Amino acid sequence: MPDMSCKPPAPRIRNLMQALGLGALLLLGACATQAPPPVTATIPKEALPLEDAVMRLAEATLAGDKAVPPGGRRALVIDPLIDRASGAETGATRAMVARIETLVRERHPELELKPFTTATLDEKPLILLGAITGVTAAGSLTNSTGPGDTYRIWAVLGDLGTGMILSHPTAWVRAETVDTAPSPFFRDSPAWTDDEAQAAYLRTCAGAPGTPMDPAYLRGLRAQAAVAEGIGAYERGDLPTALTLYRQADGEPGGQQARVLNGLYLASWGLGQRDAARDAFGRVVEYGLMRNRLALKLLFRPGGTGFVRDPGVSAPYPMWLQEIASHTVQREACLRVVGHASVTGAPAANDRLSLARAQTVRRILVINAPPLQSRSEAIGRGSREPIIGLGTDDMRDALDRRVEFAPNRCQA
Repeated sequence: MPDMSCKPPAPRIRNLMQALGLGALLLLGACATQAPPPVTATIPKEALPLEDAVMRLAEATLAGDKAVPPGGRRALVIDPLIDRASGAETGATRAMVARIETLVRERHPELELKPFTTATLDEKPLILLGAITGVTAAGSLTNSTGPGDTYRIWAVLGDLGTGMILSHPTAWVRAETVDTAPSPFFRDSPAWTDDEAQAAYLRTCAGAPGTPMDPAYLRGLRAQAAVAEGIGAYERGDLPTALTLYRQADGEPGGQQARVLNGLYLASWGLGQRDAARDAFGRVVEYGLMRNRLALKLLFRPGGTGFVRDPGVSAPYPMWLQEIASHTVQREACLRVVGHASVTGAPAANDRLSLARAQTVRRILVINAPPLQSRSEAIGRGSREPIIGLGTDDMRDALDRRVEFAPNRCQA
């Protein structure tokens, strides 16, 4: 048999080899410019580091974007994610949003990420929202009430064109990777109360794919967007813009909410507008008393009943308590002043300290409004009713050391 190994290939074979070589080069070039393959949307039941869990959660959430036509694009906005218990944005929720935004830009060309503003809402975009909460164990949906080692995160993708929920996945996170510190606006907000806007947000987060988004949430979306812009301006130090945006939110349906009222107070106080700040805080008080629960973050010296001596913190406290006393008397109501403690320390000591602090606050109220001498009482709940439950004894769990004001009908 003749040796053919060193002979040049026949013309037909040579042309075929050249074509194959060119095709291989084109394929390699295309692979070099393609986006990296998508992260799997499968979410395990075990707890993951926050970044890994958010990546998987985001991919599973965005897998519901079937509302995007083939070859088309759809606007996407993110309504800031929150802590379920407090309603605050935290270091963890901000990190979740940042990671989701990066993933959208890098892996989802069919989505056009836009800011969450009233103008963008007019486009009827897709909307993503979600929350984080401590749970008893990985894979569990049972919320914890004390320090633990696992958090649950979940997100919802909604279509504002149809008002329907498209996806709702859940993931679990290792607690040591979660930054629970509230963002500056929520750290500075003086008051907390049960809030319909927060409740509507969480009801939407709990919705199943294929079901309508919560009607109250949809009605209040323009207020949601305006207050989110206001929080951003406040945290940038742009108080005049923040005040304008809070006033805009206040005039929208659903604008009567704790974030808006706290924002009006904070911006006015920061601008030195003391009369406006007092008026705004009076609205905060009335809002809480109408809901039979107003909690103030009054910061006491460690282990004592005196307020912290930092005037940057405690200077407005006298005005706060004057407004509470005045509004209670105007309502012809009785008032229960309830002290709370964080989950650290001995229960008996927490009971004594929370009661002593409530008694201190009650005495100040009576000085401002003597009729409250016979129409108020002080109670100490100790650490039995935590909202945050971290046991860190710092600004992260300041709400657990709150003083609550609960109006009630006076006995004849």
